[in-house]
Amino acid sequence: MAKCGLCSQKKGKRFCAPLDKVICPVCCAENRAVKMDCNPDCRYLDGIAFQKKKEEEKKYAQLMNEVGHGQFDDIFQQPSVAEMAYDIESLIRDIYIESDFELTDTLVREAYKTIFEIHSEQKQMEPTQQDTVTRALLDQYEARSPIWGKGLDEMMIGEVYLRLMISIKKMSGGRMGNKGYLNYLKNNLDASVPEDKFVVEDKFGNKSIRENPYNE
Repeated sequence: MAKCGLCSQKKGKRFCAPLDKVICPVCCAENRAVKMDCNPDCRYLDGIAFQKKKEEEKKYAQLMNEVGHGQFDDIFQQPSVAEMAYDIESLIRDIYIESDFELTDTLVREAYKTIFEIHSEQKQMEPTQQDTVTRALLDQYEARSPIWGKGLDEMMIGEVYLRLMISIKKMSGGRMGNKGYLNYLKNNLDASVPEDKFVVEDKFGNKSIRENPYNE
């Protein structure tokens, strides 16, 4: 029997449609409705967990809607915001390229959400509860927040993480698969890519060049 598509340690026994891979029961229990976009009719999805996930999605949909991300009000147009976002996305790109574990847009979005909750809503989280991406983002925040804070107040710093979640929502899913955002970072955070163009890579590895960036 093949190994779990997430931890690569235990035997994979449950097919996960959103991930398109077989995973072990432990990874299923730890990640369903939290770090995976589970199908509502999944036999392994607890009704209470699914309802909690829907309520959280509604909350964050409202929070993200309040963050400027349109053509004329995008907070990315502010130099200090753009600098902070570049720092964060460069870190995520490096983790994606160098890591030996399965990283997806969903896991990154969850990590951004966790950082927002820790620093904007005083969420408490033990180090043992933090995955690799969340820990790296927290370490980065502790090191870089004094610099970010020179141009941004605490509220705006929190909004940057929400704005990055909007980027994931725009870039992930469909033909892009669950690594559309990650592939965007991998292919475009490079000085060799012209500013007025960007590279799109779908879930099949096909690449094309487009004229306007995703986040405009």
